[in-house]
Amino acid sequence: MVLSMGAVLVSVAIILIITHRSHHQTMPPVDYAGAVALAKSQSQLAVDVPTPLPAGYLATSARFEAETYGATGDVRWYLGYHTGSDQYVSLWQSTGPSARVVDAATNGGVCGTTLKISSTTWQTCVNQKPLTRALVRVSGSVTTVVSGTASFAELKNFANSLHPLKK
Repeated sequence: MVLSMGAVLVSVAIILIITHRSHHQTMPPVDYAGAVALAKSQSQLAVDVPTPLPAGYLATSARFEAETYGATGDVRWYLGYHTGSDQYVSLWQSTGPSARVVDAATNGGVCGTTLKISSTTWQTCVNQKPLTRALVRVSGSVTTVVSGTASFAELKNFANSLHPLKK
């Protein structure tokens, strides 16, 4: 009986060694130059990009696409970053209806106070579940949302680094 139990334990150990998988996730960096070129060539939207990119930030997603919350012809510019403090920050610029864009980009967050960042007024929004902090700016027909799990100080620093690309 002891030998049988030993044989079973050895078999289980071999199976565990063979099937072991690391639980560490790595995020490959994204080169968003192609998405920037597409946005510049196909839209009147002057897309913002962080210049310079805050230290420790790694681009994880970038896309220029039709705005699903708007009418035909509305567009969305989206950038996502993993921060040096192991948080997430995203930039969402859209020509779609402001209320729908803000609701989607903030996960239904509650918007309240305003603050000035580089002489521009931004509104703060918060949703506790899932945790989302956001800064919202509406300028003409363009809604800009900087959101994520990062602190408001980090979001403010990111928003301050945004500059429109020249056509």
